[in-house]
Amino acid sequence: MKILLISTGGTIASQQSAEGLVPMDQGEALAAQVPGIYEIADIDIVNVFSKDSSNIDPADWKTIIKCIRENSSYDGYVITHGTDTMAYISAVLSYVMRDLEKPIVLTGSMIPMSEPGTDAKRNLEDAFRFTEALLANKQSGVALAFAGRLIHGPRAKKMSGKRIEAFKSVYYDELGVSDGKKASLLKAPLIDRKTLCSHGTGCEGVSFSKEVIPVKLFPGFRADYFDRIVEMKPKAIVVECFGLGGLPYMGEDLLPGIKKAVDLGILPVITTQCPEGGVDLSTYDVGQKTLKTGAVSALDMGFEAIVTKLMWLIPQMPVREAAKYLTVNLCDEVGSK
Repeated sequence: MKILLISTGGTIASQQSAEGLVPMDQGEALAAQVPGIYEIADIDIVNVFSKDSSNIDPADWKTIIKCIRENSSYDGYVITHGTDTMAYISAVLSYVMRDLEKPIVLTGSMIPMSEPGTDAKRNLEDAFRFTEALLANKQSGVALAFAGRLIHGPRAKKMSGKRIEAFKSVYYDELGVSDGKKASLLKAPLIDRKTLCSHGTGCEGVSFSKEVIPVKLFPGFRADYFDRIVEMKPKAIVVECFGLGGLPYMGEDLLPGIKKAVDLGILPVITTQCPEGGVDLSTYDVGQKTLKTGAVSALDMGFEAIVTKLMWLIPQMPVREAAKYLTVNLCDEVGSK
């Protein structure tokens, strides 16, 4: 089993400086502190950049994609990455790399590799154990290994900025578990390798739109604020509503703003602030009225999966066509528990 370890920085590679933790160590230094991974696989290491993941943007996603595409001879890939935006990159790779019938496992840590009590060694070794198990099961796709759990890429969400168990699988079962010695697989996601599939296209053939604006509602959110967002003419607006997708139409009435967005060719996507349950606009009148404006329900997709899918879809097609593909299940990112 030959695995490429791709290092991108993050807490796992950070050291203390006068201005706090800064990514410094690279893949070779990380791997040297976890010798057990060399008993699992034949490993090569590439350092694509060293960043706090809060500083990572779509251009960096393309760099990671290019690295994987240009190193296609490996059996699988382990990527060390900062935790703050790891859920975004795991969703992005899930969409873009569906043609790659090999496992890609991301991991990181809440405590730097060099510090006492670090979770980095466990997470990195687990990432290789999970990769080994995925290959043995002939299972591909993108997943996130963290705190003994394997989470499906487009279903991962960071829930805590401090706890070791920082990530949760949103609306979806975990793919596997590890006891620190053995990794066991529990689920294999559906992967559509045909619909909008790149089939080996390099990073030059992938674009990501930044014209997506999220809006989080609160009681009393001013309708004229929403109107001003619409006037900015983004390609899509992701509205984090209440409950199953409740959007107010009494007092501060947001329905006209949603309808105006639709009329201007802007895609309003309705999601929920609730961590569980997803969106169902058919249950309450507030949801049904919203649906009649032409807004699109994100169903049970997580926030990171919604935003990145829109960023990926919009450069490929007209906005209204992107609206149709948003809820097409490409890799168990939507509609499958």
